[in-house]
Amino acid sequence: MRSRLSLFAFLIGCSSASSVAQPVIQAVPERPRIVVDGYGEVKTPPDLATIEYTIRGEGSTSDDAVRAMTSSGGHIENALRAIDALAEPRTSDVRVTPVKSDDCKEQDYGSTQLSSGPCAVLGYVATQSVTVRTAAVTEAGTMVGLIGRNGGYNAHINRFELRDAREAQRQATAAALEDAALKGAAIAQASKVALGPILSISTVGESEGALRKIIVTGSRLPVLANAPPPIPVKVAPLPITTSANLTVTYAIGR
Repeated sequence: MRSRLSLFAFLIGCSSASSVAQPVIQAVPERPRIVVDGYGEVKTPPDLATIEYTIRGEGSTSDDAVRAMTSSGGHIENALRAIDALAEPRTSDVRVTPVKSDDCKEQDYGSTQLSSGPCAVLGYVATQSVTVRTAAVTEAGTMVGLIGRNGGYNAHINRFELRDAREAQRQATAAALEDAALKGAAIAQASKVALGPILSISTVGESEGALRKIIVTGSRLPVLANAPPPIPVKVAPLPITTSANLTVTYAIGR
């Protein structure tokens, strides 16, 4: 009986010693720091304009409509290259649509609808969307006018932009970091502490392009064989604003 009590006391003692030996983990207080937001921006004249328009052709057959459409597109392309030899129209979204009388109540043919009577096909319209990017930024308005003269529809300047915005973004980020440093130094001085090294930086960048729209709606005027010089249209786009936002965390020096 005495040996059993001794063994029990020994086990109790081991358990108590084990619990006492476990280390106590204490929360380490976060190091004091200064967190500020910095903002910087640069304004750069755009060096690229994007123009969008639609070419259109009509005909009694689908082939006639497509042929008229491509012919109109060729005239427009030649006119644009007279201003910017490197202009390269990019095309997409080709559509050929049958034209029917207003007396036909259905826009598309149903399974029980015949292509005769009031719903007989009167002709076809072919359309294609075109986008042109040009470095002739100040001539973009004149190019829109030429598109309308040569049969293009809904020609307009879609946007102005920078061909390569990396340098502008670098300058904006540097300005934002400088702004953050000035704010951090002011807070440290007012708090009577020393501004320590940077602990972290997080960034969010934004770019905004200014746009002035010139729109030429559809025209059915014939293409002139001996066309007069294009009508100059002055375009003076606002500079492209490239901005950067930083959140900078500074240590507090000792």
